[in-house]
Amino acid sequence: MSKTLRLPETIVDNIIDRFATLQKIMRATVDDLQDVDGVGGSRARAIKEGLSRLAETSILDRYA
Repeated sequence: MSKTLRLPETIVDNIIDRFATLQKIMRATVDDLQDVDGVGGSRARAIKEGLSRLAETSILDRYA
């Protein structure tokens, strides 16, 4: 997450501590992400958008 979404490592650690798994992070809402220390509204939206793009790319790569 830190390299792909360009997040500081401390923020990534906070997100992982809060959600524990990638599946839970993917299901988190913007509001859920904002509850994480260091994640504000714009960063939460950027995380959701970035993870959505990664998921789409992964799916497209799998079936291309």
